[in-house]
Amino acid sequence: MQDNTIYHYKKNRKQQSLLFIRMGIACWFYIAGLFAFEYFSKNPISSDLKTYWTLGFGLISFVLFYVAWWHRKNPATYEATITTERFIVDYPFSPKWSFDIKISDINRFEYRQTLGHAGSGSVQRGVLLKDGQFHYVSMNYGNSLSDMFKAIKQVNPQVVFPSKVNKKVFGFINKNYD
Repeated sequence: MQDNTIYHYKKNRKQQSLLFIRMGIACWFYIAGLFAFEYFSKNPISSDLKTYWTLGFGLISFVLFYVAWWHRKNPATYEATITTERFIVDYPFSPKWSFDIKISDINRFEYRQTLGHAGSGSVQRGVLLKDGQFHYVSMNYGNSLSDMFKAIKQVNPQVVFPSKVNKKVFGFINKNYD
């Protein structure tokens, strides 16, 4: 890491797996909560609800524990660094989501969304460069886009982060991103 670093975020999959473990454990608290409610309120709960509740949260917890196990068995590290000159994101095993750009080339941060005949697409968060390139910044590792923006704003005060979602529309009306 360079000495001119103003922002650094690093998280590995083992650390990320703790989130899935906590969510899996919370599922079992929901199951226990249903039985505790029935016991303390003295109101019988239908056996169908108990069955579906237990199966549903039990299956969800199984999937969450599996995801946590996978994260631990497949180590990798996400890293985002902002220096006084560069914005670098290293997303594990994804060249599409990794980039190294100059701070001076950044036009703005933005949220993007596509709209079409099938409805709204998912919102993408990222950086729009002056030449029109868009670099997606994934939030999968718990990083903060607003913290990244604040760090870059220190170096380049002209960079903006509009709260309005930039939309691209397909269909009867065609509109590209602004």
